[in-house]
Amino acid sequence: MEAKKLGLTRQIGISNFTIPLMERAIAAVGAENIATNQIELSPYLQNRKVVDWAREHGIHITSYMTLAYGKALKDEVIARIAAKHNATPAQVILAWAMGEGYAVIPSSTKRDNLASNLKALDLQLDDEDRQAIAALDCNDRLVSPEGLAPQWD
Repeated sequence: MEAKKLGLTRQIGISNFTIPLMERAIAAVGAENIATNQIELSPYLQNRKVVDWAREHGIHITSYMTLAYGKALKDEVIARIAAKHNATPAQVILAWAMGEGYAVIPSSTKRDNLASNLKALDLQLDDEDRQAIAALDCNDRLVSPEGLAPQWD
């Protein structure tokens, strides 16, 4: 809070916070002062327990690893949805994540991919698409550094 009071930052964000860590952060600064919890989310790791708890406390979610290191781009379910909407698999996954209310931070060094990713903003998935993606959740965490990662919820 001191950095915010000094004008050194406008917002406070947290990253990879579990429910107990979010509870501690709220006790320290108040939920209204936490702009987002940046967590690993993908079709294979939907992290619903953490997402639901954060939402109940007014904490926005930012998704990283949304494409699961590219693994989700090759998924048959995602490919079928992409073909149905004349979209790319990346657009489908990003549209799903944004439709869930997450901020997404996909990374690419290729201008064409960056431009293509923006088209996800216009893609409207239907209930059947969202249910198919929800069914892909298998708690497949890709980022869990030995000795650094907390006990995940």
